[in-house]
Formats: sequence, structure tokens, C-alpha cells
Amino acid sequence: MHASNEHVCAIGVFDGVHIGHQALLRATLGDAQERGATAVAVTFDRDPDELFCPDKVHKVLTNEERLTQLSLIVPQVVALPFTKELACQEWHEFLASLAARLPGLRAIHVGENFHCGAGAGGGIAEIAAWGKERGIDVVAEPLCVYEGTTVSASRIRAYLAEGDVRTAAALLTRPFALTGYVVSGAGRGQSLGFATANVKVAGSSAMMGPYVYAAYAFVGGVRYKAAVSIGDPPTFSSKSQEFNPFILEAHLIDLNADLYDKELRLEFVDKLRPMQRFEDPEVLVATIKENISWVAQNL
Repeated sequence: MHASNEHVCAIGVFDGVHIGHQALLRATLGDAQERGATAVAVTFDRDPDELFCPDKVHKVLTNEERLTQLSLIVPQVVALPFTKELACQEWHEFLASLAARLPGLRAIHVGENFHCGAGAGGGIAEIAAWGKERGIDVVAEPLCVYEGTTVSASRIRAYLAEGDVRTAAALLTRPFALTGYVVSGAGRGQSLGFATANVKVAGSSAMMGPYVYAAYAFVGGVRYKAAVSIGDPPTFSSKSQEFNPFILEAHLIDLNADLYDKELRLEFVDKLRPMQRFEDPEVLVATIKENISWVAQNL
């Protein structure tokens, strides 16, 4: 009999919705199906770090992207507002309010390193004992391992800092992407003979290392091949100048339209080279041409 008033949930922040998260969510779906219950992904409307250390937050996905990715896997997503009040809740209060929100809660699936509640007081042992008293199974899912190391959002961020967008994509099961708006820049690309769009993105780009990348750019639903540089071009900056990691330059192949103020999404495919200082502008131009032709031929 299908008891649709019963629930099975997965709890997590799920930044990245990477292969580890996907395995946890699939296990939750399978369990719900066996019980004839509704599967629910329980997360927060923002990353808890945004409350605790907003200056240091570099997320793999924006909150909106994260909720979208979750809803592609699990039909029902509950995004609890992460407030100071919620952060101060004891773990058992948090679970009690969750059980009240999801009547007929039969099982909770979490990663084996999961903690919840004030001061991370509720670990697997506490949650499992709490569940046992209430007839709720608590399933600690093993963490996903890729090439010998545990998969996590912080590991993906470390790959992005090295410009390793290929491994990041393998762990995410899709390319790492940034969305931003085209702003006016210094116009240097134009003077060198390459039209570039200066794209201002949210804090995520700060985690990407200063390299030139091959990417796909999406503008108004149309896909273009693009060569993208992140970090201030050293040829044009004094050595002491700090680069702005939130501005990146994209050269879109086969597009000469003015993109000013347009929204642009970049999906990163490969790292081409580190940002470097060229003493001779002609060598710089030749190198950029090489990068552009690699993108044109290989993407």
C-alpha cells in the first residue's frame, strides 16, 4: 500500500551536489520507494558559513543553483531558513521540529560525518539513539571516495584553486560554472585585437586559480566557445597590484556583438596555462592567438 503520508529524508547543506551527495540522495530515494514513502531533501536556504564567516565563503554553487540541482534529483526539497535562532537550536530540538514538519518520518539519511545542532552536538550516535526511541531509522551513508580521497566541497574548491576544472567536473558530474554580468573593462583586449567581455561574478570565482581556461559561454541561450582568463593580466599590472578575483575576461569565439550588461554563464572545460608576465606584447598576442585556436579546435 502506498502510504504517501510517510516521509524519508536526507539532510545536508549539499554545496556542489557532487557525486557523494548524489549517492546519498539516491539511497534516500531508493529507501522511500521501498517504503512507499515520499523522499525529501532537507537543506538550508543559505550555507551556514554565510552566517558565521561571510567573508570567507566561496561556494561551488550559488544557493539558487544548489536548490535547482537538488530538485532535479529529489522531487521535494525543503530549504529551512538558516537563522541565528536555528544555529542556536540544540540538535534534538532541530530533529523534533523536522519530525513535526514531516509527519510519518520513517528514516533519516545523512553522511557518516554528519553533525547538527548548536556546537555540532548531534553526531550519528546521538541522532541514531534519538531515532530508535521514535521508530525512525537513521542511516549514516558512507562518504564517497574518488581516487583514494573523500569527495567534499572543500576538495572541489582545492581543485578549482589549482585550475583543475577537469577533476572538479568529474566530482560534480557536470562542468563547474560561473554566472555573471558583462561590465565595462579597460578595453585592453580590443587594443590587442581581441574583443573580450569583462564578467563580474559573485564570490565563487575567488576560489578559481589565476589561469587561462577553455570554456563554453552561454548568452541568451546560445552557446559559444570561449577562452577565459581569471586574475589580472601580469603584463599590464604592477607586481604589487592585487588582482580582482571577481572579474574575469572572456573572449567568445565567433561573436562580435556588444555584450555590455548581458548575463553570461561560463562552463569551464580545461586549464590552458597559468597567467604570466610577457615582456614583449607581440609574444602575448601570439600566445593569446594560440589559446583561442586551441579552444576553437578542441571544444
